[in-house]
Amino acid sequence: MRSGTTSKLEYQHRVNRVLDHIQRHRGEDLSLETLARVAAFSPFHFHRVFQAVTGENLKEFVQRVRLEWAGSMLVLRPHADVLEIALECGFQSASAFARAFKARFGMSATEWRSGGAEAWSKNRQAERNPGQALRKACNAAAEADGHSSSRGASDAPTTEECMNVNVKTVPNYRLAYVRCMGPYGPQSGIPQTWTRLQRWAAARDLWTPERLCLGIAHDNPHITAPEKCRYDACLVVPAGFEADAQVNVVDFPGGKFAVAPFRGTARDIGPFWDRVFAEWLPQSGYQPDDRPCVEAYPGEAFDETTTVFTCELWTPVRPL
Repeated sequence: MRSGTTSKLEYQHRVNRVLDHIQRHRGEDLSLETLARVAAFSPFHFHRVFQAVTGENLKEFVQRVRLEWAGSMLVLRPHADVLEIALECGFQSASAFARAFKARFGMSATEWRSGGAEAWSKNRQAERNPGQALRKACNAAAEADGHSSSRGASDAPTTEECMNVNVKTVPNYRLAYVRCMGPYGPQSGIPQTWTRLQRWAAARDLWTPERLCLGIAHDNPHITAPEKCRYDACLVVPAGFEADAQVNVVDFPGGKFAVAPFRGTARDIGPFWDRVFAEWLPQSGYQPDDRPCVEAYPGEAFDETTTVFTCELWTPVRPL
């Protein structure tokens, strides 16, 4: 097992390889799958790893790097065709480049070449003015002093205090499930999917206090279109259980999972997942495995009167 410091460094090294690859191959395929292979991380979870390490969304980072390089080339090569530069930077058409460039810089490539780049640079320099930065820092410090609590800096909660995560080996399960397609979140069709599963199971005396239910999100909502995201509401059933007209069955492969207890609402669960990836995982000695994340609901986990539920969040992992 790697130490927390060694694990963090390994994450940083792998992400740095990706940053170097992006710089060297701006005009080539920089898809999630390609960059995840460069990092030797699972593509299913790499967007979270990348954002946790860099603070930027992977797709937005690639777009920003390409556009900023194009901005430099437009100035350094004033006679080069705009489309030529756009293609070299990975854009597939002049129109796609024009839209992206204006969204990033607030002007066209022609305007950029005609003085816009110089104005942009001056604005950036003004923003980085040391005196201005110092005044902002002093103002922020004064405001913090006026609203400070009794907790000192050394008393700030640690990751271990905030995140109670344990790595466990989960057994294989036989699952009966009902699938929902559509966006994830509090306004999704997921609650109705659970109701369908509950009615089916109750009619067969399977909805017992000892039951174990799994919610499995098969798609990455940061990548997959909302209407195409798949979510399975699952109930653990005996080995050999057969499907019927209302449910499907599948064998769930067990293995190592990072297990974190959760209590909250559907609105809270997404940010909590992000915390697991940003706070716990990089110093854990593990990396995400190429399997979907799971919500595990033992017994009476849901309070219909408050929409608050308790569950365990299972993140599939393997050693770094």
